[in-house]
Amino acid sequence: MPNIEPLLKKSQVAEILQVDERTVDRYREDGIITPCRIPAVRYNPQEIRELIGIKLDKLSPLERKRLERELEEWKTRAEKAEAALRKINITATEAMLCEKEAFQI
Repeated sequence: MPNIEPLLKKSQVAEILQVDERTVDRYREDGIITPCRIPAVRYNPQEIRELIGIKLDKLSPLERKRLERELEEWKTRAEKAEAALRKINITATEAMLCEKEAFQI
């Protein structure tokens, strides 16, 4: 029979990683760790062990993943801003044409 490890509570994960529980929440929100919902939130010990082996610096896979997600958000914002600018440009052009026609009359 396989040896099944008990799932970890957020406080246990924070203690193992030597971080605050809010950091564990942020890791979850950023997709760095994935909780098991049973209905309470618990974490897979193997995933936490793998996380321990990763140095959390600016070039770490965790930081890269967060930055990639942030980049996608900025791309979405830029697309929305470009669409808004196109609408403004069209409206301004139409207004200038109407004004030009009004002066010609």
